[in-house]
Amino acid sequence: MVSKVERERAALEAAEQDVAERRRKLAQMEKEEAEKELARLVRKVGHARAVRLLELAVSVKPKSAIEALEKMEPAGQKQAS
Repeated sequence: MVSKVERERAALEAAEQDVAERRRKLAQMEKEEAEKELARLVRKVGHARAVRLLELAVSVKPKSAIEALEKMEPAGQKQAS
């Protein structure tokens, strides 16, 4: 016979496994969403320009490139990152 404590322990372990699986699925969904957004933006500017933008950003440090571009961005066009 299984005691109440053992049943509760088993239920808790099952719930923890469920949470871990849901976190893995969420991470996968977030990755897919980011890939779709990247693909959308690349389509907007074109592949060659996207590559050139990334090369330039890397050469001047990504953080500096983002800050400089954000200063140039028109008001009302800001996107949540």
